[in-house]
Amino acid sequence: MADTKGSLKELKSYLDTRLNSGVAPIDPQTNVIDVDITVGPLQVHDLVDSTQELTCRIFMCMRWKDASLAWNASDYPNVSAIEIAPDKIWSPNVMVINAAVGDGALSTAMPISITQDGYLYWQNMMTISTICKTDLSRYPFDNQTCDITFSRGKGYHVILHPFINSDTGGLHIDTNGEWQTDNITTSMFIHGTSPDAAVFYVHLSRKHLFHVLNLIFPMCLLSFLNSFVFLLPASSGEKMSYLMSVFVSNALFLSLIHNNMPSTSDTVPHLSLFLVGIQIQGFLGIIGTIIVQNVYSHKNSSKKDGDRVKSNEAHLGLKLTQVMAADALDMEKHLKDQTTQLHMRTKACRWIRNLSLDRFWDGIFFLFSFGFALITLVLVLT
Repeated sequence: MADTKGSLKELKSYLDTRLNSGVAPIDPQTNVIDVDITVGPLQVHDLVDSTQELTCRIFMCMRWKDASLAWNASDYPNVSAIEIAPDKIWSPNVMVINAAVGDGALSTAMPISITQDGYLYWQNMMTISTICKTDLSRYPFDNQTCDITFSRGKGYHVILHPFINSDTGGLHIDTNGEWQTDNITTSMFIHGTSPDAAVFYVHLSRKHLFHVLNLIFPMCLLSFLNSFVFLLPASSGEKMSYLMSVFVSNALFLSLIHNNMPSTSDTVPHLSLFLVGIQIQGFLGIIGTIIVQNVYSHKNSSKKDGDRVKSNEAHLGLKLTQVMAADALDMEKHLKDQTTQLHMRTKACRWIRNLSLDRFWDGIFFLFSFGFALITLVLVLT
């Protein structure tokens, strides 16, 4: 132990003569500084649809080489690495260019590790919020790809090489309750002739069970309730109030969904189109109900006319008997003609009454409305 401690002190004294925070370790052959930037493990905290902001917790490590800081292992036994305060050594000027919160270059309070072969390791655990352009056309069955872009600042020519570390070191990392992290991929953004940024793509899929149980299932029930209004008889007097209640419930769901949708989205969610379709279905249902109520009202008026004709027929029959008893042959013929016309009107009124046009139109509108609900449901699920 004493030898190791003594070796550390000697090595630190040796490195103090070589450390300079203002001098970058530029490769004399390429005149660039190659920096390996490794991200992982990564834990997604949230992806807010309304603000299009991704928040995640990541462990980040940057590695570069400074040959002037390498040492001979035989000169300092039992020492393969040493830690140096970050303010005493040069570190890359790297920033997150699509950050939603925070400005300036990345920094760390953790010491920088130097290995015997001259490699330096900058590391930090940080929470990053970035702008993520979402495509909600298939909400809530959507998949999103969000990028975290690291770029060098002005100054030394630094090339960032992205890598992924999926090793959690045996630690259990809790997953997000709404989003499932499917994969993380990398790419290098090339501007001109050399890479200018390292891009990490986080591939997410939404866990849709909550949305199915709390949004889609109730909306489907309301959609089919729009159709069932035509199963109520017009004589109940509750068709219009029933339909208006369902119509207002649909409008409430529509406002609830729109509050969670980003106002800057370039795509319209199928779920919103489904809600609009239900609103159209409810509007057409109101028109259909008005037609059925008018047919029912006309039928009741015809029935009353038929009863009045029956009463007149009985009165005229009695009058005919009295006139015939008075020996009025001309009047008998005239009254018979009137009786024949009254019989024809009575038959017409009975035919209209027995036809029940209101129930006929109820059936037509029910089939149309039910089919409309099925078609819109299939469209939102495909």
